[in-house]
Amino acid sequence: MIKKLLLSSLLMFGVVNAENRDYLRSKPVLEKVGEKMPELATYPHLKYPNGCHEDLLKFYPDGKVRIFGYGSLMNKESAAKNMKPEAVASMQPVVAFGVKRIFNYQATKTDHWGPGQDRKEKAMLNLFPSFNIGSIANGVTIEVDAEDLSSLVKRERGYDLVPIIVGNWNDIKDQNPEMEMQIAYTFVVASELRKNIAYSSTEFYPVRGYLHAIQDGAKSFGKEFREVWNATTYLADGTTTIDNWDEETFRGILCTKDP
Repeated sequence: MIKKLLLSSLLMFGVVNAENRDYLRSKPVLEKVGEKMPELATYPHLKYPNGCHEDLLKFYPDGKVRIFGYGSLMNKESAAKNMKPEAVASMQPVVAFGVKRIFNYQATKTDHWGPGQDRKEKAMLNLFPSFNIGSIANGVTIEVDAEDLSSLVKRERGYDLVPIIVGNWNDIKDQNPEMEMQIAYTFVVASELRKNIAYSSTEFYPVRGYLHAIQDGAKSFGKEFREVWNATTYLADGTTTIDNWDEETFRGILCTKDP
């Protein structure tokens, strides 16, 4: 009875996001997510500065922690700056469930993402865990060893390490009856202070060079993958998608279109 009630709730939550394609929230997919939820609860949430991140290795018997990248880590050139080639080669397209991707991380250094930046261009990506299991974000999983995990923790300043449920993009798209859900760790900026610093803000817009690098990374997994990324990525208001923000904000000033 409890299982039926849980599935009913999952299906109810799964239909609220009209921008999500039906195959991403079909009954078989949500059933698989529901079956994985009890295991998810056994994985710890680590707070920045993630001093005990090495402990995560014990949850992955092969010695490689599964990381979900939803932003610049999707771009192989960017990912290679902090990981060994074999980690980058392990990159696989996936879908994460019960999360929402938002541009509300306040970056302090953005010059390396290109010249001519507007003073309001300071937002980078964050991921919010959500009680809405139908809220999704596509991205990649990367298998990292202890050395690469430490490098990523140093790179992702201000982010907690949070466990989430992910499924293989191609299996979900093809509705493979043998699809399996997995637990991956991802980087999340909390709304509360970390080491007396607030890392999130609703005052800024995406850094264009950063945004385009991510979109290039998404496009490497196909046009549809990039379209889903655009449709499930929001400004800091949590309602305006990357697909629509030019028309609703700084038309002609902050433009997501390639020059």
